[in-house]
Amino acid sequence: MALSAVLVFALPFVGAAGALKLQARDSAPWTLQGCYTDTSTSRTLAAASFVNASMTVESCIAFCGAGGFSLAGVEFGDECYCDHALQSTGTLSSAANCNQACSGNSTEFCGAGNFLDVYWNGTPLPIIPQEVGTWEYAGCFSDSVTSRQLPNPQTISGGVTVESCTSACKAKGFSVAGLEFGQECMCGSSLPTSSLLSDSDCSTACAANTTEFCGGPSKLTVYEDPTGQICSSMTHSANFNLAAVFVTPPTTGPASVPLHVNMIQTVTLVSWSILTTANGIFTSEVLTNGGLLPMAASQPQFRTSSLAVKPGDSPIFVTTQFPPTAVGPYCTMLNPMVATGPQVLALSGRSDLWALCPNSTAGGRVDVVYSPIDNHPHYTKASCQALFFSLSQTFNLSNSRSSFSLYILAW
Repeated sequence: MALSAVLVFALPFVGAAGALKLQARDSAPWTLQGCYTDTSTSRTLAAASFVNASMTVESCIAFCGAGGFSLAGVEFGDECYCDHALQSTGTLSSAANCNQACSGNSTEFCGAGNFLDVYWNGTPLPIIPQEVGTWEYAGCFSDSVTSRQLPNPQTISGGVTVESCTSACKAKGFSVAGLEFGQECMCGSSLPTSSLLSDSDCSTACAANTTEFCGGPSKLTVYEDPTGQICSSMTHSANFNLAAVFVTPPTTGPASVPLHVNMIQTVTLVSWSILTTANGIFTSEVLTNGGLLPMAASQPQFRTSSLAVKPGDSPIFVTTQFPPTAVGPYCTMLNPMVATGPQVLALSGRSDLWALCPNSTAGGRVDVVYSPIDNHPHYTKASCQALFFSLSQTFNLSNSRSSFSLYILAW
């Protein structure tokens, strides 16, 4: 598939700086692009720099050119900065603000305090590819080293590029890839929940391919492959319990809630069950050929199967003497939140569509819903809270800090 792309930055071609006391020179093939704001805490050109008491425009251009950079900037008379792209904090200013003579040539301007004369050598500026194979650009997101939005870092031989990062994530079964700080690749199974930033905030060129952007400091250039979530297995014969793990943990209370299957309605020879934090007859689950099967250790005569689930509704289980073939289809996937954590439960090839939704028709009861929809009669989509289902060991409910039950919608 051909790559489509957009320019994140467009340098205005301002030409000569105008009639000033000192001449801000063009140095072929480098041309002056204008006077830009700059600060010591957020550089407009942030990739490399040096200070020289004999600074000239030519010496700065030579330094940046030798480093393979396409932009060079002089500031405060004796400072030089380089980059592959303008950082988003820099804005074009009046040429009259860049009025300080270069320390090494008084006939040239070298910016001023907090103002930068920017030169460009004509090399195409980096872009954000909008498509890479089956991957689609999803945006620029904030990130933190203490709370990673995509928790699965990758080590890539040959360097990090958009192509190499998305390929590495796809090979590991992830559907989301993120590039950060020019040289880092992260993977996950759901889009970040952090702030969506302007594209221009992800303005660090990939070190291994300076024609592309790879995020920025604490900023992720994120790609998503809608077809990329890969099941690890349709069968998980070892007994497990499900835990609802919140994508965004609540400010108070636990970050995860243990779940068990519990009967809620019984008629002659047939019972229906839901997932709840309350203990019940069923003490664990297994996964067999895509079907989720609740198990009752003390009463193995109960034969229970999972029924089909459609988007917007909730999983229901039926117990009967001759149960139907368990369907879902359910499968296990890699943990999107903790790289070494237990696998998660997916339905119809997606592990990232589970949510908790207050049931407006059941006294505000909180229900588990698969892929909430708009205009549902039992909940409001905007009030739903995203979660993953973690396959964990059996919980001791007597030690659980949870004080509420999670019910599966059964209408």
